[in-house]
Amino acid sequence: MPTIKFRSLHALAALAALGWLTLLLGGCGGGADRTKAQLRLVDASTGYSALDLVVHGQVRQGGVAYAANAGYVAIDPGNADTTLNSAGSPTALLTFTPALAKNRHYTLLAYGNAGALAQVLLDEDVAAPADGKTLLRVVNGAPDAGNLDVYLTGSGDDLAAAVPVLGGASATPSGWLTVNSATWRLRVTAAGSKTDLRLDLAALLLSSKQVATLVLTPGRGGVLVNALLVTQQGDVTRLDNTQARVRVAAGASGGGAVSASLGGVTLMSGVGSPAVGLYALVPAGPASAALGVNGNSAPVTSLSLAAGGDYTLLVWGPPTAPRAGLIEDDNHLPNDGTQAKVRLLNGLADLGTPLALTVDFVPVADGVAAGTASGYGSVAASITASLSVTAAGLGTPLVGASNQTFVAGANYTVFTLGSAASPVGILRKDR
Repeated sequence: MPTIKFRSLHALAALAALGWLTLLLGGCGGGADRTKAQLRLVDASTGYSALDLVVHGQVRQGGVAYAANAGYVAIDPGNADTTLNSAGSPTALLTFTPALAKNRHYTLLAYGNAGALAQVLLDEDVAAPADGKTLLRVVNGAPDAGNLDVYLTGSGDDLAAAVPVLGGASATPSGWLTVNSATWRLRVTAAGSKTDLRLDLAALLLSSKQVATLVLTPGRGGVLVNALLVTQQGDVTRLDNTQARVRVAAGASGGGAVSASLGGVTLMSGVGSPAVGLYALVPAGPASAALGVNGNSAPVTSLSLAAGGDYTLLVWGPPTAPRAGLIEDDNHLPNDGTQAKVRLLNGLADLGTPLALTVDFVPVADGVAAGTASGYGSVAASITASLSVTAAGLGTPLVGASNQTFVAGANYTVFTLGSAASPVGILRKDR
């Protein structure tokens, strides 16, 4: 750098006051401290409203919300004991020491559900690819969704004939994939399946010479997923699902045949009650419904589906005056993988008394009014479980069954459908 001479102390003071001295000295090897690592927190967890990055007891990045683009902070690689806390809380959710190197950039990616927070460290000093190419890696930050296949196709390409760019994506970052820079249709499926669609986005822009990480994140219901595109040393782009999953529980008395469509998607057509259909993809947002039993329309109020959510559309009551209601499902897997999640859904229209559920004589749900479902309880895995659905004031259970199977790490709903005089119980493994 050329020598700079000042004619007087007064001139030096004037330059300092104007901020010019700092600028001039910055040109003499100033800027980022090359003995430090540059670290940023990217929150890919939907289990917490925001997270704090705490390094060596100090909050270095506070209140980082999902998909927020926090700036980098300088961290001493030899003094990097780290915790992730819920924003504003002194209690650590996760404690670890990231393996940092001086003069390098990193993204600390936090993912997972409430009570099961995890992290992965991403190096962000990868050389850019050639013109017209993008380097892409994938991290599956939605553990409840299982391993996933990722497809990049043309907008009208048939998925049945497509080959995934990555199969079986997990929480371990994939290797780098070199793909053509373009606007792609992004589709994500359950690993090994081309019909179990978890995400379908019409336009994913990958730019020339871009280096990015595609992070798959949990959807509202636990099965569908969202995504984040984390550009190396750049922006974080939020890529939300535009669909929900809906199934129909046909619970009309007298074996009434149920037909149902929602948002222009036919979910059930003339199926006799009782029956529980499979989940189907429906556009999220306000959804028009057409529901009926034996040709008699079931009146419904306006329905709205949250993106990424799972729902049961209950059609119940007498065929001459059917009723309908939308119940949200929580298909996140149990945090305790040795247990199963179970709930009770009450589809009995002519019984004013709430229902209760016991499994192996242990209460799981109670006070479940008609047309609603309970929260989820935990039960031990078993292949010989006894379940009982009861109502106060009745001498015998409405539904009773023995030798029922509850698989560890699975979700179940006990549907009680029909009429109080002849109720039917259906134990459905939801996932």
